[in-house]
Amino acid sequence: MMKDDTNKTSDITRESLYASTLGAILFLVLLGFLSFTGYKLNEIEGRIEDRLAYQPPVAIESEKSVGEPVFTTSHAHTIYVPVYSHIYANGGTPVLLETTLSIRNTDPEQDIVITSVNYYDTKGSMIEEYLDGNLVLGPLESSEVLVKKRDIRGGSGANFIVTWSSGEPVHLPIVQAAMVGGEGGMQISFLTNGQPLTLRIDPEKKN
Repeated sequence: MMKDDTNKTSDITRESLYASTLGAILFLVLLGFLSFTGYKLNEIEGRIEDRLAYQPPVAIESEKSVGEPVFTTSHAHTIYVPVYSHIYANGGTPVLLETTLSIRNTDPEQDIVITSVNYYDTKGSMIEEYLDGNLVLGPLESSEVLVKKRDIRGGSGANFIVTWSSGEPVHLPIVQAAMVGGEGGMQISFLTNGQPLTLRIDPEKKN
């Protein structure tokens, strides 16, 4: 009787050992799979980030600009966009911000030509010209300009002046600036819209 009990105990011990070994193997396989999957996901995310990394706009002369004017004076427009390289918080402490200027052609059929994107500081002095030539935006195409967080030249009253044109009547483009930044646990993000500029007409000199 004792021998049978001993055999049963040995069988139970072996089964427990097999189960433990199998569980350990399955755990290691699962761990390896998760590690491999995590590596692949990180690799994919890295490639996505690389593809989405900021690329400055490249000015290209449109075919229309060769041999004939791209636009007439009546088709030229100017847009003022308020931006901030920093704002103040906590009683005057500056919070640095990164700015993305977005220029969007809203017309589904016609090109527009961005003729200049100029950046000005708080005192109204021009800091940088972001285009060297004309930038053609196709129907519904967009372009961006980036002002990095550590670029503090603009100040709290910085702005962009964007000029654009079209050889045909088009829907007005949308120009916006998105600011993001923050320190520690405080994060800030907000959006500003471009304001089309028109010449003020003196009624007394109208005629």
